[in-house]
Amino acid sequence: MLFQTDTSYSQELLAAYTYAYKIGITTIPDIEKAQLEGQLIRKDLAKMMVNFAIKQLGKTPNTGLNCSFNDMKNETLERQQYARLACQLHIMGHNPDGSLSKQFSPNDLVTRAQFGTVLSRVLWGNLYNGGVTYYLNHLKALQKIGIVKTISNADALEKRGYVMLMLMRSSEIK
Repeated sequence: MLFQTDTSYSQELLAAYTYAYKIGITTIPDIEKAQLEGQLIRKDLAKMMVNFAIKQLGKTPNTGLNCSFNDMKNETLERQQYARLACQLHIMGHNPDGSLSKQFSPNDLVTRAQFGTVLSRVLWGNLYNGGVTYYLNHLKALQKIGIVKTISNADALEKRGYVMLMLMRSSEIK
């Protein structure tokens, strides 16, 4: 069941889940099973961000870019494809110097700093790369336009529902 009236989620989070489900950011048709409070891992972030970038923003991956990760071989073909597309969209799978990484770390937990950097890259490319920390300029840019409310918790582990909320907010800003 997509909508539940007895849920404890805020109206904004309910709207974010509905938005995410409609465009394929999540394919789980039950809000409780979607684990909005659950922590996010990199392979799930790749799927969410690729779907957002392509379906919502109309981004096109550079399919000529040969993105291959040594640690994705045991993942499903679908997960391998999302990791490759995230790399081809230039949002994940690159080293700080811009070269392609050989590792994707699919099961690593995602921090707010990592998610903010990926979201910023989806929205603005590499415009906010650089600085003292790899993520600060990205988070400041997201905060400036109201997508992120606070940036003091950059090391916090990211939650699935929060990502859906930030993607919904991003889609509303044009």
